[in-house]
Amino acid sequence: MSNSRIAKAYDILKGYQGTNRQILYYKHKLEEGGLVLEEYDTKYILKNHDYVPIELSTDGKPGKIVSISNDLGLELQEKYGLEFVPSKLRVYEVIGEMGASYHCYAQYRQSVPKQLMYLKKRCILTQLVTVDYNSLDIDFSVYDNMPSNQGRKLKEHQKSGAKFLIANKKCILADSMGTGKTITSIIAALAGGYKNILVITTASLKTSWKKDMLFYVPEDEINIVSGSKWTPGKKFTVINYDIIDNFYEIPLEPEFETQEIKDKDGNVVDSFQVPVMVRDKKTGEMVQKMKKSIKKANILESLANSPLFLEDYDCVIIDEAQKLSNNTSNRYKCIYDFLRKSDPKAIFLLTGTPLTNSPMNLYQILRLIDAEVTWDYRYYVKRYCGGKEMRLRDGRTILKPGNASNLNELREKIKNIYIRRLASETGEMVGKTITRRYYDLTEAQKSKYETLWREYTEAQANSGLEQTSDDYRQLVEGMLVRQYLAKEMTKNTISLADDIIAYGDKVVIITCFQEEMDIFKKHYGKKCVVYNGKMLPKQKDKAQREFMENPDVKVFIGQIIACGVGLSIPISNKLIFNSYDWVAANNKQAEDRIYRLTQTRDVECIYQLFTDSVSQDMFDKVIYKELITNQTIKSEKEKLEVK
Repeated sequence: MSNSRIAKAYDILKGYQGTNRQILYYKHKLEEGGLVLEEYDTKYILKNHDYVPIELSTDGKPGKIVSISNDLGLELQEKYGLEFVPSKLRVYEVIGEMGASYHCYAQYRQSVPKQLMYLKKRCILTQLVTVDYNSLDIDFSVYDNMPSNQGRKLKEHQKSGAKFLIANKKCILADSMGTGKTITSIIAALAGGYKNILVITTASLKTSWKKDMLFYVPEDEINIVSGSKWTPGKKFTVINYDIIDNFYEIPLEPEFETQEIKDKDGNVVDSFQVPVMVRDKKTGEMVQKMKKSIKKANILESLANSPLFLEDYDCVIIDEAQKLSNNTSNRYKCIYDFLRKSDPKAIFLLTGTPLTNSPMNLYQILRLIDAEVTWDYRYYVKRYCGGKEMRLRDGRTILKPGNASNLNELREKIKNIYIRRLASETGEMVGKTITRRYYDLTEAQKSKYETLWREYTEAQANSGLEQTSDDYRQLVEGMLVRQYLAKEMTKNTISLADDIIAYGDKVVIITCFQEEMDIFKKHYGKKCVVYNGKMLPKQKDKAQREFMENPDVKVFIGQIIACGVGLSIPISNKLIFNSYDWVAANNKQAEDRIYRLTQTRDVECIYQLFTDSVSQDMFDKVIYKELITNQTIKSEKEKLEVK
């Protein structure tokens, strides 16, 4: 450490007037003439001399009880010779920080005095300082009484949701589908006083966003971005994921690798740089690989070519944020780079399904708001994703995520950066029932089922590929058998749907494959509408409108991914899965097309399963995935439960 920094630390001590007890101790030793500052002491003084200590309390009583991770508990057990492993501490005061640790006065047992100790930030699961968002004084009547609002009134959970977003600024609105997250975030952006607001959503939802915005702002304050046309200077800008890169440029530069020339003894005598070449996915030609540039000139040039950056948004709302769980996708790279470079004051992530498969997916979402739990990637992967070190043939070591682990700890760690209210808990929603119906395959169906597998394995043998039956069976059952079972299920679905229609109700049928959809379309003819990913937004709007308004249209046939978002059809309270998705979140999204704030009747979602097939087995696995989600992402009611 330089002499100048040591001298600065001594000067700080001489005139120190603060309350940090550690620094006061150093000052006392200096005045007695017995202080020789070591490197650590110097760093502590320089970092914390102007740190304002944080006194913690709960309901007016000194100290705050916080949960800690098991590894920190084990450290404290060893350090203090305890007969138990502490899982909670009462933290009275934070007097400073060093590296990744808080310097705190804390107590591990009520009968012993509080101790001055370093606590690793990543091991403190409860947020030390929380914002009482419900205490915010916001006049929501301003928005309820707007003439353009057509008499709409904000629900109580929407008001508290808006307060949460305003208070926390970079956080997640994870209310379940159908609870009005769009309106909640619009109100938060307006009541929060933000001047320039960007909304990133899917192409199919841009019109829905505009409709909701028009309740509160004039049309000339809204810019709906399409293609490559850009209109600057609007209060709200709505853009879809797929065209983000038309308006934001990530700085790139050619990637090179080092090649070496060795003599006959294997000694390196020379080295040189050569371009890394890759095959272009579109043209098939070999092109030079590009990498993200960190050169200042390249960054400035790219930002100058990026209208999205130049608009200087102070609030960014990202709708359907679960679509950003894959950090290798172009959309993720673009949006993440944009958020880091533009650094808006507020980032609101909206999602009804924040955990799609695993805590690893959740990590990428949390990273968008720079959540503290994501600051140490290796720790996160090892602690919450069962990560294991793997050595490659070239000697390199990589960290590979495994199964979810320590989910209760992760839940505690992140609970203050999201708010989640289930539709059933708002007090304003009808009930929802999940029903399973089981059918046995006939002998003919069983025979066909096995034939599909046999034909597949024979084809693999003829092509010379190794037959590893478990792997191949998973693959074939993932496609051919699923399609076959879906087709065979259509008779059961038609019978069930006809019964519902006979009682005078409308019904929604969910499908995964085109063939089953075609069967239903042929059977119901003009009585049905179809809703799939091939349709244009205008065609989808028409299908939705027909089902909602035309009394002769009794059946809505929806492809599960296409109707997963941006669709509200509460005219029906019965939904039948002819086939279901192997991603639990997609099924949940489909269920909530009829389970909306505007639904007036209890809803029933019916899953149909063949007992003699992979249908039932995979359904159990899908439900397990949903349990993993529920263990990690808790509703506000569950957060308050005593653990």
